Amino acid sequence: MLNEAAVQQQKVERIRRLLRYPNARIRALLSLLHPTEIARLLEDSGQDVQMRILNELPKEVLSEAIAEMDWQTHPGKLLTLLHPEVASRLIGELEWDDAADLLAQITEEQKKRILAHVPAEETRVINQLMRYEEDSAGGLMNPDVVCVPETLTKLEALREVVRLSEEIEEFYTIYVVDAARRLVGYLTFRSLFLAKNNQLVSEIMGRDVVSVKVSMDQEAVAKMMSQYNLPTLPVVDREGRLLGRVTFDDVLDVIEEETTEDILSFAGVSEDENLRGGWADAVRSRIPWLLVNLLTASVSAVTIAFFDTTIEKIVLLTSLMPVIAGVAGNGATQTLAVTIRRIATEGIPRRKAARVIFKELSVGAINGLMLGAIVSLVLMFVNPSKDPQFVAMMGLVVFVAMWGNLMLAGLAGSIIPLALERARVDPAVASSILITALTDVIGFLVLLGLASRLLLPMVGTVGELGRQFLNPVF
Repeated sequence: MLNEAAVQQQKVERIRRLLRYPNARIRALLSLLHPTEIARLLEDSGQDVQMRILNELPKEVLSEAIAEMDWQTHPGKLLTLLHPEVASRLIGELEWDDAADLLAQITEEQKKRILAHVPAEETRVINQLMRYEEDSAGGLMNPDVVCVPETLTKLEALREVVRLSEEIEEFYTIYVVDAARRLVGYLTFRSLFLAKNNQLVSEIMGRDVVSVKVSMDQEAVAKMMSQYNLPTLPVVDREGRLLGRVTFDDVLDVIEEETTEDILSFAGVSEDENLRGGWADAVRSRIPWLLVNLLTASVSAVTIAFFDTTIEKIVLLTSLMPVIAGVAGNGATQTLAVTIRRIATEGIPRRKAARVIFKELSVGAINGLMLGAIVSLVLMFVNPSKDPQFVAMMGLVVFVAMWGNLMLAGLAGSIIPLALERARVDPAVASSILITALTDVIGFLVLLGLASRLLLPMVGTVGELGRQFLNPVF
């Protein structure tokens, strides 16, 4: 049974095929779709179909659809398919922040031609928004905000809210400002309605207002909104003057974008890779990380080559090496995922860093003890030998290598991302490759080093069954 999302996708795809026919009744077909479905249609269609949609749809519906498009598909380029005057009317239907984002995706010359048909005051606001960093609170905010002076009475404040609501479609909070437009508080609808008509706003407002600076990173804004469970956050400048607001729908897009970036980075894929792009974009994005991985794998190969004599005489070690390295690598990935999750959601202050590291080290040590004991016991039972001393020594080598490498995995999986975060390097990007290389190299060094020191001198004293023990059995 198809889920709702699959049904919607089938409907969009069916209409997309119908739109290829020149005589298709575009407006009737598109009336069956929600603006978000029209957005998917615009993303997946060629320029000819896009042009037909742009020309047929009412501007208010088209503006909603374009605002819902994936920004990686560069919806701003749709503006260049329209006459500048028509494009300017479309800009007028958009929220300020969406309009600024769209115009930022086209050339300066194209932008000037469109803004020439936009009123001067609107142009000023859009240009101001485009000056903020794209991934900052200023780049996310909408300057349309409902605010009232603290000196108004309840009745005056209500009239002001009604006046402003005629221009602002949706708002969730009423902010209070002083004479210099500094944010000093907020009003809930309940407090406003229950207050007496002659009460001042300053007497009924809440003063514990949470705000963000205009330069704050968008990921920090999303954390703030999640932490305080707010549908909207006011944005202020360095002097505390109210500039605008960030709403929850903008933050949802940020969370999706940041999550995608972290997942791609964790897998060694650049955040610049467009998920809808072609193979050439994917190759350019991934090859640098594969080259780094090639370099770290070469270090492991050199480590193995250093012990070639040991491996030649104790062939079983070739079967044990990937076990030791693989288990430790998985343990490190588990620790790394938990640590990066902590950093991304709540942060790890310096005073808690030692506790986090000690916990992960303890987990690695306990897991290493249990898994090392299991592998050692299995190894000894599967490979009986007439030389119990050699069997016991082989079990000890495997046990120590497994235990030590899992302890290292817990230590590295917590310390490396914390150190990178302190150095202002994205821990999701570099941690995985560094930790994999470290657990491989150290695992091989411990296993082969102990085998060279403890097992190699015993090889000549082992009987026929003991020599069979040295052959790979897995």
